[in-house]
Amino acid sequence: MGGPLTLLWAGAACAGGAMALLRLSWGRPKRSVALNGAAWALLLAGLALGAAGAGAWGVAVVTLVALTGAFLCLGHAGMMARPGKAAASNRRVHMLPQGREPLRLGGRLLTFALTVPGAMAVALIVSLAVRAASEGMGEANGNVLTLFLMPVLWALLATLLLLWPQRRRQMTLLLLPALGAGALWGMLS
Repeated sequence: MGGPLTLLWAGAACAGGAMALLRLSWGRPKRSVALNGAAWALLLAGLALGAAGAGAWGVAVVTLVALTGAFLCLGHAGMMARPGKAAASNRRVHMLPQGREPLRLGGRLLTFALTVPGAMAVALIVSLAVRAASEGMGEANGNVLTLFLMPVLWALLATLLLLWPQRRRQMTLLLLPALGAGALWGMLS
């Protein structure tokens, strides 16, 4: 096979081609499963070539090319699109009440408390429990795992909390991981 630079260039070309192929597929009146599959396979091949050529740096370069290609395709499509006929909604995604609707300030504050400090606390508890369970991995690896896991869990929990507006589900989503991680942490300490 070619040298590392050749593999990196080939991976970048595959990524750019994949974005163009996806744009072609998505621009059709009816989506083509074959074109979509080919585009995603081409993107995966590009990532594999980038990884083979330059490891994590190669994956980063190929990803950057793919994102740039997607940006250019979407920018061009946006500039060429005709304006829509329907008027934009004046509703602001339930951010503010319309007309004489109640403000529901208490519910909004509770949602904030659950999704921001609540989800962060649960993510921290789970991350620290995983850190305690990863003693055999080495101190540096356990620290990196904890530092990676905490923001990812926080974002995941916050998203799920906002998708499930029922308070019972929200409380269950926060309590179950927290209790499980607390029990694991207690057993390991």
